[in-house]
Amino acid sequence: MMTHSQIKIFVTEALLLAFLSAMLIVGGFLWSNDRADRRLQREYKQKFGTVLAAESYTPLTGKVLYDFPEINSVYRGYDKDGAPVGYVFDMTVVLPTDKNTKMDFRIGIDYETSRVTGIMCEDPKADRRLRYIESTLKGKQIPIAFRRADTTVSDDESYAPVDGLRDGIYYAQRLIDDRSKFVDYVEMEIKGGQITRVKWDAFNLDMTTEDRSYASLSGAYEISGLDWAVQSYNICHALLKFQDPDRLAMKSDGTTNIIEGVTCSIQCFVDLSKECINNSRAGYTKDKYLAALNRIYQETMGTSADADGVRNKAGYIAFSFEKTPELYTIYDESGTARGFRTVREIDALMSGKRLSDIMTATPTPAPEATPDPRDSRNPEGGAEDGYAKGSGEDEQTLTESIDDLPMSEVATYIYPPSDSYNEARLAIRAFNTGYKFLKAYLNWRV
Repeated sequence: MMTHSQIKIFVTEALLLAFLSAMLIVGGFLWSNDRADRRLQREYKQKFGTVLAAESYTPLTGKVLYDFPEINSVYRGYDKDGAPVGYVFDMTVVLPTDKNTKMDFRIGIDYETSRVTGIMCEDPKADRRLRYIESTLKGKQIPIAFRRADTTVSDDESYAPVDGLRDGIYYAQRLIDDRSKFVDYVEMEIKGGQITRVKWDAFNLDMTTEDRSYASLSGAYEISGLDWAVQSYNICHALLKFQDPDRLAMKSDGTTNIIEGVTCSIQCFVDLSKECINNSRAGYTKDKYLAALNRIYQETMGTSADADGVRNKAGYIAFSFEKTPELYTIYDESGTARGFRTVREIDALMSGKRLSDIMTATPTPAPEATPDPRDSRNPEGGAEDGYAKGSGEDEQTLTESIDDLPMSEVATYIYPPSDSYNEARLAIRAFNTGYKFLKAYLNWRV
Protein backbone atom coordinates (compact mmCIF):
# COMPACT_ATOMS: atom_id res chain seq x y z
CA MET A 1 0.00 0.00 0.00
CA MET A 2 1.34 3.39 -1.05
CA THR A 3 1.99 5.92 1.59
CA HIS A 4 0.66 9.43 1.42
CA SER A 5 4.08 10.71 0.45
CA GLN A 6 4.40 8.17 -2.37
CA ILE A 7 0.94 9.07 -3.72
CA LYS A 8 1.91 12.72 -3.73
CA ILE A 9 5.09 11.99 -5.67
CA PHE A 10 3.20 9.78 -8.13
CA VAL A 11 0.55 12.43 -8.82
CA THR A 12 3.22 15.11 -9.26
CA GLU A 13 5.15 12.97 -11.74
CA ALA A 14 1.96 12.15 -13.67
CA LEU A 15 1.00 15.80 -13.90
CA LEU A 16 4.54 16.71 -14.97
CA LEU A 17 4.53 13.98 -17.61
CA ALA A 18 1.12 15.15 -18.89
CA PHE A 19 2.35 18.74 -19.04
CA LEU A 20 5.52 17.76 -20.91
CA SER A 21 3.48 15.65 -23.32
CA ALA A 22 1.11 18.55 -23.97
CA MET A 23 4.04 20.91 -24.49
CA LEU A 24 5.60 18.43 -26.89
CA ILE A 25 2.36 18.09 -28.83
CA VAL A 26 1.79 21.88 -28.96
CA GLY A 27 5.43 22.52 -29.89
CA GLY A 28 5.27 19.91 -32.62
CA PHE A 29 2.04 21.39 -33.88
CA LEU A 30 3.48 24.91 -33.90
CA TRP A 31 6.71 23.73 -35.50
CA SER A 32 4.74 21.86 -38.13
CA ASN A 33 2.50 24.86 -38.77
CA ASP A 34 5.50 27.18 -38.92
CA ARG A 35 7.13 24.95 -41.48
CA ALA A 36 3.89 24.79 -43.47
CA ASP A 37 3.47 28.59 -43.26
CA ARG A 38 7.07 29.18 -44.36
CA ARG A 39 6.61 26.77 -47.21
CA LEU A 40 3.35 28.51 -48.17
CA GLN A 41 5.02 31.94 -48.01
CA ARG A 42 7.85 30.66 -50.22
CA GLU A 43 5.24 29.57 -52.73
CA TYR A 44 3.52 32.96 -52.48
CA LYS A 45 6.83 34.78 -53.04
CA GLN A 46 7.60 32.64 -56.04
CA LYS A 47 4.11 33.19 -57.44
CA PHE A 48 3.51 36.85 -56.54
CA GLY A 49 6.98 38.34 -56.16
CA THR A 50 7.18 39.39 -59.81
CA VAL A 51 4.17 41.67 -59.48
CA LEU A 52 4.53 42.79 -55.83
CA ALA A 53 7.66 42.36 -53.73
CA ALA A 54 6.75 41.52 -50.11
CA GLU A 55 7.95 39.45 -47.16
CA SER A 56 4.59 37.79 -46.62
CA TYR A 57 1.14 37.58 -48.18
CA THR A 58 -2.28 37.07 -46.60
CA PRO A 59 -5.45 36.22 -48.55
CA LEU A 60 -8.39 38.59 -48.19
CA THR A 61 -11.91 37.35 -47.59
CA GLY A 62 -15.29 38.99 -47.39
CA LYS A 63 -18.66 39.27 -49.08
CA VAL A 64 -17.38 42.05 -51.34
CA LEU A 65 -15.48 39.41 -53.34
CA TYR A 66 -18.78 37.92 -54.51
CA ASP A 67 -19.50 41.16 -56.39
CA PHE A 68 -16.42 40.68 -58.58
CA PRO A 69 -16.67 37.34 -60.40
CA GLU A 70 -13.54 38.08 -62.47
CA ILE A 71 -11.40 38.12 -59.30
CA ASN A 72 -10.26 34.65 -58.31
CA SER A 73 -8.40 35.76 -55.18
CA VAL A 74 -6.84 38.82 -53.54
CA TYR A 75 -3.79 38.96 -51.27
CA ARG A 76 -2.34 41.74 -49.17
CA GLY A 77 1.46 41.90 -49.03
CA TYR A 78 3.47 42.94 -45.96
CA ASP A 79 7.06 44.03 -45.40
CA LYS A 80 9.42 42.52 -42.79
CA ASP A 81 7.98 44.80 -40.08
CA GLY A 82 4.42 43.72 -40.81
CA ALA A 83 3.38 46.93 -42.57
CA PRO A 84 1.20 46.50 -45.68
CA VAL A 85 2.92 47.22 -49.00
CA GLY A 86 0.24 46.41 -51.55
CA TYR A 87 -2.27 44.03 -53.07
CA VAL A 88 -1.99 41.11 -55.48
CA PHE A 89 -4.97 40.15 -57.64
CA ASP A 90 -5.40 36.82 -59.39
CA MET A 91 -8.00 37.32 -62.13
CA THR A 92 -9.67 35.83 -65.15
CA VAL A 93 -10.70 38.85 -67.20
CA VAL A 94 -13.24 38.87 -70.03
CA LEU A 95 -13.16 41.32 -72.93
CA PRO A 96 -16.28 43.54 -72.66
CA THR A 97 -16.95 43.37 -76.41
CA ASP A 98 -16.26 39.63 -76.74
CA LYS A 99 -17.26 37.31 -73.90
CA ASN A 100 -15.26 34.48 -75.47
CA THR A 101 -11.99 36.41 -75.18
CA LYS A 102 -10.53 36.02 -71.72
CA MET A 103 -7.10 35.96 -70.08
CA ASP A 104 -5.65 35.09 -66.68
CA PHE A 105 -3.68 37.84 -64.97
CA ARG A 106 -1.77 38.50 -61.79
CA ILE A 107 -1.41 42.20 -61.03
CA GLY A 108 0.16 44.16 -58.19
CA ILE A 109 -1.06 47.50 -56.79
CA ASP A 110 0.83 49.63 -54.26
CA TYR A 111 -0.83 50.06 -50.86
CA GLU A 112 -0.17 53.79 -50.35
CA THR A 113 -0.39 55.23 -53.86
CA SER A 114 -2.62 52.81 -55.81
CA ARG A 115 0.09 52.63 -58.46
CA VAL A 116 0.90 49.64 -60.63
CA THR A 117 3.73 47.49 -59.25
CA GLY A 118 3.60 44.71 -61.85
CA ILE A 119 1.56 42.57 -64.21
CA MET A 120 1.93 38.98 -65.40
CA CYS A 121 -0.18 36.87 -67.73
CA GLU A 122 -0.60 33.11 -67.43
CA ASP A 123 -0.26 32.77 -71.20
CA PRO A 124 3.51 33.05 -71.97
CA LYS A 125 2.84 34.21 -75.54
CA ALA A 126 0.49 36.95 -74.40
CA ASP A 127 2.84 37.80 -71.54
CA ARG A 128 5.57 38.65 -74.04
CA ARG A 129 3.17 40.85 -75.99
CA LEU A 130 2.29 42.71 -72.79
CA ARG A 131 5.84 43.95 -72.20
CA TYR A 132 4.82 47.32 -73.64
CA ILE A 133 1.89 47.54 -71.24
CA GLU A 134 4.04 46.58 -68.25
CA SER A 135 6.77 49.10 -69.09
CA THR A 136 4.17 51.80 -69.76
CA LEU A 137 1.99 51.20 -66.71
CA LYS A 138 4.56 50.40 -64.03
CA GLY A 139 4.44 53.19 -61.47
CA LYS A 140 1.25 54.71 -62.93
CA GLN A 141 -1.86 55.26 -60.86
CA ILE A 142 -5.09 53.35 -61.43
CA PRO A 143 -7.71 53.47 -62.91
CA ILE A 144 -6.50 53.51 -66.52
CA ALA A 145 -7.99 54.27 -69.92
CA PHE A 146 -6.84 54.31 -73.53
CA ARG A 147 -6.23 57.66 -75.15
CA ARG A 148 -7.51 57.90 -78.70
CA ALA A 149 -4.59 58.57 -80.99
CA ASP A 150 -6.65 61.03 -83.04
CA THR A 151 -7.89 63.18 -80.14
CA THR A 152 -4.71 64.89 -78.93
CA VAL A 153 -3.72 68.43 -79.75
CA SER A 154 -1.44 68.55 -82.77
CA ASP A 155 0.86 71.51 -83.37
CA ASP A 156 0.35 71.40 -87.13
CA GLU A 157 -3.39 72.08 -86.85
CA SER A 158 -4.91 75.56 -86.98
CA TYR A 159 -8.35 76.78 -85.96
CA ALA A 160 -10.22 79.96 -86.81
CA PRO A 161 -10.45 82.50 -83.95
CA VAL A 162 -13.83 83.45 -82.54
CA ASP A 163 -15.48 86.54 -84.01
CA GLY A 164 -15.44 90.06 -82.62
CA LEU A 165 -12.26 90.01 -80.53
CA ARG A 166 -10.61 93.36 -79.82
CA ASP A 167 -6.87 93.60 -79.25
CA GLY A 168 -5.71 94.12 -75.69
CA ILE A 169 -5.19 92.35 -72.36
CA TYR A 170 -8.27 90.94 -70.66
CA TYR A 171 -8.85 89.40 -67.27
CA ALA A 172 -11.44 87.52 -65.21
CA GLN A 173 -11.38 85.99 -61.73
CA ARG A 174 -13.76 83.99 -59.61
CA LEU A 175 -15.71 85.99 -57.07
CA ILE A 176 -15.35 83.22 -54.50
CA ASP A 177 -12.48 80.97 -53.48
CA ASP A 178 -12.23 77.22 -53.80
CA ARG A 179 -12.00 74.89 -50.83
CA SER A 180 -8.24 75.48 -50.57
CA LYS A 181 -8.80 79.26 -50.36
CA PHE A 182 -7.45 79.79 -53.89
CA VAL A 183 -9.10 82.30 -56.22
CA ASP A 184 -8.73 81.28 -59.88
CA TYR A 185 -8.08 83.83 -62.59
CA VAL A 186 -7.43 83.84 -66.33
CA GLU A 187 -5.50 86.52 -68.19
CA MET A 188 -5.72 86.63 -71.98
CA GLU A 189 -3.97 88.73 -74.60
CA ILE A 190 -5.55 89.40 -77.99
CA LYS A 191 -3.50 90.48 -81.00
CA GLY A 192 -4.70 90.68 -84.56
CA GLY A 193 -8.14 89.47 -83.50
CA GLN A 194 -6.93 86.14 -82.08
CA ILE A 195 -5.80 84.80 -78.72
CA THR A 196 -2.00 84.96 -78.50
CA ARG A 197 -1.34 84.47 -74.77
CA VAL A 198 -3.29 82.78 -71.97
CA LYS A 199 -2.45 82.38 -68.29
CA TRP A 200 -4.46 80.33 -65.79
CA ASP A 201 -3.41 80.53 -62.16
CA ALA A 202 -4.84 81.20 -58.68
CA PHE A 203 -3.76 83.39 -55.78
CA ASN A 204 -4.57 82.53 -52.18
CA LEU A 205 -6.59 84.51 -49.66
CA ASP A 206 -3.66 83.94 -47.32
CA MET A 207 -1.05 86.22 -48.89
CA THR A 208 1.79 84.26 -47.30
CA THR A 209 0.78 81.28 -49.47
CA GLU A 210 2.31 80.89 -52.92
CA ASP A 211 0.17 81.02 -56.05
CA ARG A 212 -1.20 77.63 -57.01
CA SER A 213 1.29 77.08 -59.84
CA TYR A 214 4.29 77.59 -57.55
CA ALA A 215 2.65 75.66 -54.73
CA SER A 216 2.11 72.68 -57.06
CA LEU A 217 5.74 72.66 -58.18
CA SER A 218 6.98 72.80 -54.58
CA GLY A 219 4.65 69.97 -53.53
CA ALA A 220 2.43 72.13 -51.30
CA TYR A 221 -0.53 71.70 -53.66
CA GLU A 222 -1.11 68.22 -55.11
CA ILE A 223 -3.58 66.71 -57.56
CA SER A 224 -3.68 63.38 -59.35
CA GLY A 225 -1.63 63.12 -62.51
CA LEU A 226 0.87 65.78 -63.53
CA ASP A 227 1.60 68.85 -61.40
CA TRP A 228 -1.19 71.41 -61.57
CA ALA A 229 1.21 73.97 -63.09
CA VAL A 230 1.98 71.56 -65.94
CA GLN A 231 -1.70 70.83 -66.52
CA SER A 232 -2.47 74.55 -66.51
CA TYR A 233 0.23 75.14 -69.12
CA ASN A 234 -1.10 72.30 -71.27
CA ILE A 235 -4.68 73.56 -71.26
CA CYS A 236 -3.59 77.14 -71.98
CA HIS A 237 -1.47 75.89 -74.88
CA ALA A 238 -4.49 73.99 -76.19
CA LEU A 239 -6.67 77.11 -76.09
CA LEU A 240 -4.04 79.02 -78.08
CA LYS A 241 -4.43 76.34 -80.74
CA PHE A 242 -8.21 75.84 -80.63
CA GLN A 243 -8.99 79.58 -80.08
CA ASP A 244 -12.39 78.72 -78.62
CA PRO A 245 -13.08 77.20 -75.15
CA ASP A 246 -15.98 75.22 -76.65
CA ARG A 247 -13.46 73.24 -78.71
CA LEU A 248 -11.81 71.86 -75.57
CA ALA A 249 -14.45 69.10 -75.39
CA MET A 250 -15.30 69.67 -71.74
CA LYS A 251 -17.60 66.98 -70.35
CA SER A 252 -20.34 67.49 -67.79
CA ASP A 253 -17.95 66.51 -64.98
CA GLY A 254 -15.58 69.32 -65.99
CA THR A 255 -12.85 67.12 -67.48
CA THR A 256 -11.59 66.64 -71.02
CA ASN A 257 -10.03 63.67 -72.77
CA ILE A 258 -8.40 65.45 -75.68
CA ILE A 259 -5.59 67.45 -74.05
CA GLU A 260 -2.34 65.60 -73.38
CA GLY A 261 -1.53 65.48 -69.66
CA VAL A 262 -4.70 67.26 -68.44
CA THR A 263 -6.73 65.22 -65.96
CA CYS A 264 -8.00 67.99 -63.66
CA SER A 265 -11.35 69.74 -64.03
CA ILE A 266 -11.17 72.56 -66.59
CA GLN A 267 -14.62 73.94 -65.72
CA CYS A 268 -13.27 77.08 -64.06
CA PHE A 269 -10.75 77.70 -66.86
CA VAL A 270 -13.46 77.42 -69.52
CA ASP A 271 -15.82 79.75 -67.63
CA LEU A 272 -13.17 82.42 -67.06
CA SER A 273 -11.85 82.13 -70.63
CA LYS A 274 -15.35 82.73 -71.98
CA GLU A 275 -15.65 85.74 -69.68
CA CYS A 276 -12.34 87.11 -71.03
CA ILE A 277 -13.59 86.61 -74.60
CA ASN A 278 -16.83 88.47 -73.82
CA ASN A 279 -14.82 91.23 -72.15
CA SER A 280 -12.67 91.49 -75.28
CA ARG A 281 -15.71 91.83 -77.51
CA ALA A 282 -16.91 94.64 -75.26
CA GLY A 283 -13.48 96.31 -75.03
CA TYR A 284 -13.54 95.75 -71.24
CA THR A 285 -9.79 95.58 -70.56
CA LYS A 286 -7.97 94.19 -67.55
CA ASP A 287 -7.49 97.69 -66.11
CA LYS A 288 -11.24 98.41 -66.35
CA TYR A 289 -12.01 95.03 -64.78
CA LEU A 290 -9.72 95.53 -61.77
CA ALA A 291 -10.94 99.09 -61.23
CA ALA A 292 -14.55 97.86 -61.26
CA LEU A 293 -13.73 95.04 -58.86
CA ASN A 294 -12.21 97.60 -56.50
CA ARG A 295 -15.40 99.69 -56.63
CA ILE A 296 -17.53 96.59 -56.01
CA TYR A 297 -15.40 95.76 -52.95
CA GLN A 298 -15.76 99.30 -51.61
CA GLU A 299 -19.54 99.28 -52.08
CA THR A 300 -19.87 95.84 -50.51
CA MET A 301 -17.51 96.25 -47.55
CA GLY A 302 -17.75 99.99 -46.96
CA THR A 303 -13.98 100.41 -47.07
CA SER A 304 -11.16 100.05 -49.57
CA ALA A 305 -9.23 96.91 -50.46
CA ASP A 306 -5.97 98.69 -49.64
CA ALA A 307 -7.20 99.79 -46.23
CA ASP A 308 -8.31 96.23 -45.44
CA GLY A 309 -5.02 94.80 -46.70
CA VAL A 310 -6.62 92.41 -49.18
CA ARG A 311 -4.73 93.61 -52.25
CA ASN A 312 -1.81 91.28 -52.90
CA LYS A 313 1.62 92.08 -54.34
CA ALA A 314 0.42 91.46 -57.89
CA GLY A 315 -2.31 94.07 -57.46
CA TYR A 316 -5.21 91.62 -57.33
CA ILE A 317 -7.96 91.81 -54.72
CA ALA A 318 -7.52 88.60 -52.74
CA PHE A 319 -11.03 88.39 -51.36
CA SER A 320 -13.98 86.00 -51.54
CA PHE A 321 -17.51 87.35 -51.93
CA GLU A 322 -18.94 84.02 -50.78
CA LYS A 323 -20.88 85.62 -47.92
CA THR A 324 -22.74 87.94 -50.31
CA PRO A 325 -24.11 85.57 -52.99
CA GLU A 326 -26.87 88.04 -53.79
CA LEU A 327 -24.16 90.23 -55.33
CA TYR A 328 -23.46 87.89 -58.24
CA THR A 329 -26.54 85.62 -58.27
CA ILE A 330 -29.49 86.27 -60.56
CA TYR A 331 -32.84 85.25 -59.11
CA ASP A 332 -36.21 84.98 -60.81
CA GLU A 333 -39.49 86.17 -59.32
CA SER A 334 -39.86 82.96 -57.32
CA GLY A 335 -36.48 83.49 -55.69
CA THR A 336 -34.79 80.68 -57.63
CA ALA A 337 -31.21 81.24 -58.82
CA ARG A 338 -31.18 81.40 -62.62
CA GLY A 339 -27.62 82.49 -63.36
CA PHE A 340 -24.59 84.39 -62.17
CA ARG A 341 -23.31 87.86 -63.02
CA THR A 342 -19.80 88.69 -64.12
CA VAL A 343 -17.85 91.67 -62.80
CA ARG A 344 -18.61 93.58 -66.01
CA GLU A 345 -22.34 92.98 -65.56
CA ILE A 346 -22.22 94.09 -61.92
CA ASP A 347 -20.23 97.16 -62.99
CA ALA A 348 -22.87 98.02 -65.62
CA LEU A 349 -25.68 97.68 -63.07
CA MET A 350 -23.83 99.98 -60.65
CA SER A 351 -24.15 102.95 -63.05
CA GLY A 352 -26.49 105.35 -61.29
CA LYS A 353 -27.45 102.80 -58.63
CA ARG A 354 -26.31 101.84 -55.19
CA LEU A 355 -24.96 98.33 -54.93
CA SER A 356 -27.40 97.60 -52.11
CA ASP A 357 -30.28 98.28 -54.54
CA ILE A 358 -28.78 95.80 -57.01
CA MET A 359 -28.38 93.13 -54.33
CA THR A 360 -32.00 93.37 -53.17
CA ALA A 361 -33.57 93.64 -56.62
CA THR A 362 -35.09 90.77 -58.60
CA PRO A 363 -33.57 91.28 -62.05
CA THR A 364 -34.16 89.28 -65.18
CA PRO A 365 -31.32 86.99 -66.22
CA ALA A 366 -28.47 88.79 -67.96
CA PRO A 367 -27.63 87.44 -71.42
CA GLU A 368 -23.99 86.76 -70.57
CA ALA A 369 -24.46 85.34 -67.07
CA THR A 370 -21.75 82.87 -66.12
CA PRO A 371 -22.37 79.51 -64.48
CA ASP A 372 -21.94 78.80 -60.79
CA PRO A 373 -18.26 79.58 -60.14
CA ARG A 374 -17.80 76.62 -57.83
CA ASP A 375 -19.79 73.60 -58.96
CA SER A 376 -21.74 74.22 -62.13
CA ARG A 377 -22.67 72.44 -65.33
CA ASN A 378 -23.45 74.49 -68.39
CA PRO A 379 -24.72 72.39 -71.29
CA GLU A 380 -26.11 75.32 -73.24
CA GLY A 381 -23.77 76.66 -75.89
CA GLY A 382 -20.86 74.57 -74.71
CA ALA A 383 -19.24 71.21 -75.14
CA GLU A 384 -21.21 68.75 -73.03
CA ASP A 385 -20.09 65.26 -72.07
CA GLY A 386 -17.06 65.15 -74.32
CA TYR A 387 -18.77 66.48 -77.40
CA ALA A 388 -16.30 68.67 -79.25
CA LYS A 389 -18.12 71.37 -81.16
CA GLY A 390 -17.46 71.37 -84.87
CA SER A 391 -19.10 70.54 -88.13
CA GLY A 392 -19.12 67.49 -90.35
CA GLU A 393 -16.04 65.34 -89.89
CA ASP A 394 -14.72 67.65 -87.17
CA GLU A 395 -17.37 66.48 -84.71
CA GLN A 396 -16.37 63.75 -82.31
CA THR A 397 -18.02 62.14 -79.31
CA LEU A 398 -15.69 60.96 -76.58
CA THR A 399 -16.17 57.99 -74.27
CA GLU A 400 -17.90 58.89 -71.00
CA SER A 401 -16.88 55.82 -69.00
CA ILE A 402 -14.59 52.80 -69.03
CA ASP A 403 -15.32 49.51 -67.27
CA ASP A 404 -18.32 51.25 -65.64
CA LEU A 405 -16.03 53.89 -64.15
CA PRO A 406 -16.65 57.60 -64.86
CA MET A 407 -13.84 59.20 -66.84
CA SER A 408 -13.52 61.79 -64.06
CA GLU A 409 -11.88 59.09 -61.92
CA VAL A 410 -9.35 57.97 -64.55
CA ALA A 411 -5.83 58.76 -63.34
CA THR A 412 -3.71 57.48 -66.25
CA TYR A 413 -4.12 57.53 -70.01
CA ILE A 414 -2.00 55.50 -72.42
CA TYR A 415 -1.97 54.92 -76.16
CA PRO A 416 -3.15 51.44 -77.18
CA PRO A 417 -0.58 49.18 -78.89
CA SER A 418 -1.53 48.42 -82.47
CA ASP A 419 -0.28 44.81 -82.42
CA SER A 420 -1.92 43.60 -79.20
CA TYR A 421 -4.98 45.71 -78.59
CA ASN A 422 -7.15 42.95 -77.08
CA GLU A 423 -4.45 41.84 -74.62
CA ALA A 424 -3.83 45.44 -73.60
CA ARG A 425 -7.55 46.11 -73.19
CA LEU A 426 -7.88 43.05 -70.97
CA ALA A 427 -4.92 44.20 -68.89
CA ILE A 428 -6.49 47.61 -68.39
CA ARG A 429 -9.77 45.93 -67.41
CA ALA A 430 -7.87 43.87 -64.84
CA PHE A 431 -6.42 46.98 -63.19
CA ASN A 432 -9.74 48.82 -63.31
CA THR A 433 -11.49 45.82 -61.73
CA GLY A 434 -8.86 45.86 -59.00
CA TYR A 435 -9.54 49.57 -58.52
CA LYS A 436 -13.27 48.96 -58.17
CA PHE A 437 -12.67 46.17 -55.66
CA LEU A 438 -10.39 48.33 -53.51
CA LYS A 439 -12.85 51.19 -53.74
CA ALA A 440 -15.56 48.92 -52.33
CA TYR A 441 -13.35 46.96 -49.91
CA LEU A 442 -11.69 50.05 -48.41
CA ASN A 443 -14.83 52.24 -48.59
CA TRP A 444 -13.10 54.84 -50.75
CA ARG A 445 -15.05 58.03 -51.37
CA VAL A 446 -13.98 59.25 -54.81
